[in-house]
Amino acid sequence: MRNKLSFLILFIVLTSSLFANEAIETFKKGNMLYQNGYYSRAALNYEKIINNGYENAELYYNLGNAYFRMNKIPNAIINYERALRLSPDDEDVIVNLNVANLRIIDKIEPVPKFFLVQWYDAIRNIFTSGNWAVIMIVSLWIVFISLGLFILFESTFIKKILFGTLVIAVFITIMSLIFSIQQSGIENSRNAAIVFEPTVYIKSSPDEDGKDLFILHEGTKVNILDAVGKWRKIKLANGNIGWLPSESVELI
Repeated sequence: MRNKLSFLILFIVLTSSLFANEAIETFKKGNMLYQNGYYSRAALNYEKIINNGYENAELYYNLGNAYFRMNKIPNAIINYERALRLSPDDEDVIVNLNVANLRIIDKIEPVPKFFLVQWYDAIRNIFTSGNWAVIMIVSLWIVFISLGLFILFESTFIKKILFGTLVIAVFITIMSLIFSIQQSGIENSRNAAIVFEPTVYIKSSPDEDGKDLFILHEGTKVNILDAVGKWRKIKLANGNIGWLPSESVELI
């Protein structure tokens, strides 16, 4: 559980003082209840803030911890995942999510990624979309300044330095723009879900009469590929695909 209130500063800026102060007090109350072992009541306070339209990694992280203490592992996992969606490089969230995943039945081995793709994802996940946008703006200003100075100065030596700076700044601008767009897509993506049924049979088609392909248990993460009526087509990290009832999962 973390006591940081910095995320609520944004609420104060974007909302009325009344609602912002209420969110801060509710967050403090939730933290106090958590510290005193009243985990279910702490969770209710965190969820009250979320239900009022506020969303933040710190909030989901604390809510996940409260559910973990109550041994409600699927609830803990989905909130850790939501925290990770907003803060993909948060070590505390990653560690707690890994611990929670040790408590579920299904151990899904993901399809290995090419090492260059792993490096690319690791770099992109260092910052949020907003952070990458700030880096892009700063580097773009450096591009303009370097270009202006390159035109003004006549010294060949200085021009070489400015040209090198310009090339690097252009590269950073382009990559940070790409990272910002991709991270925004990840942060706003709603195609991942957590299984909440104790046991669910994955079917070969969106029908009760479909062939049973395999079984999943609560807490397992799936990706939603398609929807037909009350059925969802899902894909696991290992590549397995099938259909399950929509009420058996909750979107991250």
